[in-house]
Amino acid sequence: MKYNFRITSFIAALLWLPLVSIAQLRHPEGGFVFDDSEVPRIDIAISPSNLANLYADPYSNNEFKALFRFTRSDSTVDPMEVGLRFRGNTSRDKEKKAFRVSFNTFESGGDFHKIEKMNLNAETNDPSLIRSKLNWELFRYLGIPGSRCNHVLLYINDAFYGVYINTEHIDEKFVKSRFGTNDGNLYKCLWPADLAYLGEDQDLYKFMNEERRAYELSINEEWDDYEDLARYISVLQQYDGSQLREKLEKLMNVQQYLKIMAVDVMTGNWDGYIGNKNNYYLYRDPVTQRFEYIPYDLDNTFGIDWLSIDWSDRSIYNWHREQRPLYEKLLQVEEYKEQFTGYIKKLAEYMTSDALNQEMERWRAQISTAVSQDTFYPLDWGYEFSDFENALTTAWGDHVPYGVQEFTAKRASSALVECIQADAFPLISHARIVPSQGRIDVDWVAEDDDPDFTTTLHYRIDQSDWESRLLDTPSEIDAESGTYAYRDSILSLTGQTVVDLYFTVQDQAGQETRYPSSHLTITFPLAHGPLYLNEFMASNSSIKKDEYGEYDDWVEIYNPTGAPVWLGDVYLSDNMGVPGKYRFPDDYISPDGYYLVWLDGEPEQGPNHAPFKISKDGEELRLSDRPADGFNIMDSITFGPQVTDVALGRSTDGGEDWIAFSGPTPGYSNLSTGWNETPAEHLALTLYPNPVTNGTIHFSWPVSGAIYNAMGQLMLDLSDTDRADVGIFVPGIYIFRTPEGKSIQFIVAGQ
Repeated sequence: MKYNFRITSFIAALLWLPLVSIAQLRHPEGGFVFDDSEVPRIDIAISPSNLANLYADPYSNNEFKALFRFTRSDSTVDPMEVGLRFRGNTSRDKEKKAFRVSFNTFESGGDFHKIEKMNLNAETNDPSLIRSKLNWELFRYLGIPGSRCNHVLLYINDAFYGVYINTEHIDEKFVKSRFGTNDGNLYKCLWPADLAYLGEDQDLYKFMNEERRAYELSINEEWDDYEDLARYISVLQQYDGSQLREKLEKLMNVQQYLKIMAVDVMTGNWDGYIGNKNNYYLYRDPVTQRFEYIPYDLDNTFGIDWLSIDWSDRSIYNWHREQRPLYEKLLQVEEYKEQFTGYIKKLAEYMTSDALNQEMERWRAQISTAVSQDTFYPLDWGYEFSDFENALTTAWGDHVPYGVQEFTAKRASSALVECIQADAFPLISHARIVPSQGRIDVDWVAEDDDPDFTTTLHYRIDQSDWESRLLDTPSEIDAESGTYAYRDSILSLTGQTVVDLYFTVQDQAGQETRYPSSHLTITFPLAHGPLYLNEFMASNSSIKKDEYGEYDDWVEIYNPTGAPVWLGDVYLSDNMGVPGKYRFPDDYISPDGYYLVWLDGEPEQGPNHAPFKISKDGEELRLSDRPADGFNIMDSITFGPQVTDVALGRSTDGGEDWIAFSGPTPGYSNLSTGWNETPAEHLALTLYPNPVTNGTIHFSWPVSGAIYNAMGQLMLDLSDTDRADVGIFVPGIYIFRTPEGKSIQFIVAGQ
């Protein structure tokens, strides 16, 4: 597995990734919205006509304007304007319906405590009203990044609509909070999303079912790039056994999915992937380049059944009803089967524990009074309040043949009888590698059923002997699951360098697991390409006109290779965190050629006009490849204030140094007329790299002045120099000030 990193990708990543300062284990606390120490109240105010129209067509996704208010015992949020609609599939036919509240429908970028949408689930099939919440508890117990949820009381126009489960919506904010990125493709997978092979062509996986795609993009949907999904499913089809293990682990976080398999089997989640080829998400993390499986919609569990199957004693190794290639093939790999079995045993113990039973009792007690007043609770199935009171221990009948605790006890017992006798190999469940100039930062998660394991980072530089670092102490222990995360760095990498690395974990019995099966390779200097941002102008008043005779801002792209490069999979943006703003047209850039894009915010003027402008006051540009490859950065620059009709460009085409041009050359080589450095008093001084990642800040020409911290304290005096050593500065914002009083901000990001 070869990592193709670029030098500017780390500079950009500092702006849009939390990097390794946050470990692989990300389980946000409940916070104001999801804290379940009490039951909050939600009030919706909506006009009677809009409410009538909402109920008149329950299958419509039209959002109606409403006001939203959220109340806890100690605070009430001021009313917010939201969009309101029904959510779900068959639940839309129910008397007690599920709702979706959208905070960004009528206010672009709007959110409520960092969530854009709120799912209020009626849980009509579940007389206990806790089954889905119990599922999410089990996922978090195993360290799986699932949704947060809590019970809430819903009022519409001051009328009590009942007790609901407020479940965190899975979207770009969710994946950013769990994986540190949200640039990768996120697929919402609904029936019949069985991951069966249909062919190599990505368009085959865009098939429709009931006016929607079975695999539906929820991020990057405008670019419709399914190549990563097609590649993943093809590997599932083509390989088995050890070959599957080697190939699939490069494309999917298999170890994490084994935990999800175990939860689905132990909770009887027949409406997910293994059972009903339904209700899950796949997110391709562009940093690890692997898919993460995200569970979704978990109410039909813990014995609820519509298929006349007793899910409490169904075989854990033959649990599927139809072809499910992911489940089937993973269980054919002995190491995976043993690890899956280990999770089954762990869940069996926890599901029957006093601690979990007491937690279920706490949830029941919290909502008991409200359920007794919920006039919607009996409407769909004729439940009585006594059914709720007894739902943990007693079957209701019909589609609910078990009380919740009845099911957990029987499921645990039958699973343990079937479990194979094996000491599962330890595993590396996450690994993240982030190279930057002169260093590589790594973090990983090692796991075993016995905590007395050891884990080691192995690396070699330029094909020298392998070196090993045994980490005795974890950098972080996940409070939810107890799993151990480790961090380390390989430093002082200079010049032309190739670093290979891999990880191992060994249990007390001497069993060892290696990830990856070969090794990862990082090459320094971190490669560009294949295209460059070569020159740009952020304030054009007289230099070059577009085809409409307008003096617009522009950027020039350079192809340094000896072959034409297709532009149809290349993207440009002025926002590091939103890389897909502009897609280049279906065109080629010739060998050693140049391509000009007008940054005018007028895409209607033609295919080489971007839908954004850049600011004379300074911002950023990012050149990236396709969404299915995670928008890998080809090149990027963060720049400060610019001077009208003066371009910023590379001193040589594709070179490392950026300088100001008094004679810009849009569409031509930066050396075509010879470049001249305009006197400093007429140019915008540029500081780079910004953020600083290697301890040195450079200036576009020799300067004098001083550097201050954000509190105004003098940090460093400078005299006639083109660089400054800021390696001892703590990470933060700093200001360089010239003797004339001009100030430029820069960031020290740490090493």
